[in-house]
Amino acid sequence: MSIRLETTAAAALLAASAPLSLVSAASILMFDGPPVFFRQTRLGLHRRPFSLLKFRTMRDDRITHPGRILRNLGWDELPQLVNVLRGEASFIGPRPLTPEDVERLSAEHPEMDGRFTVRPGLTGLIQVLGTRGAAFSIAVENAYAHRATALHDAQILSLTAGAFLLGKDRLRRFVARFPAWKNHLLFLDF
Repeated sequence: MSIRLETTAAAALLAASAPLSLVSAASILMFDGPPVFFRQTRLGLHRRPFSLLKFRTMRDDRITHPGRILRNLGWDELPQLVNVLRGEASFIGPRPLTPEDVERLSAEHPEMDGRFTVRPGLTGLIQVLGTRGAAFSIAVENAYAHRATALHDAQILSLTAGAFLLGKDRLRRFVARFPAWKNHLLFLDF
């Protein structure tokens, strides 16, 4: 998807999701108090740092009550549409990592540089379907960076919509019933 199309879509989705964002922000304030947002430095395209924006879901290293719901539905990610508007992230791509995670993982997995050839994604296979460890995640995200097609993107968007409506746990249980389909999604059939 082109950057111009993504920024237009991000602006439209920000407007459309405003009621959900207001409910999310109000629940954080009501049940857990300020701040509403969480910012963290992540590395994007060509390892450029940017400030990732999310709804805050933790307090004192524990997931809060509203945070549990927001995370399961993926609503905590809605503020990242601002990162898409700024051109720092894409709708679909590898999960954005912190500089510390990149440093730690690069020592064991030098092949992870493939992920930095595309902008990180608001959603992606690892974000939606989960991970089976660092090596698996890196392999899937490198494969996405080098082999993804419009069909794969449509499938990932469909899975993301399913997670948004059903919750990630329920979606993961459903997808687990179809191993061949999951392997295709994870680029394991190439």
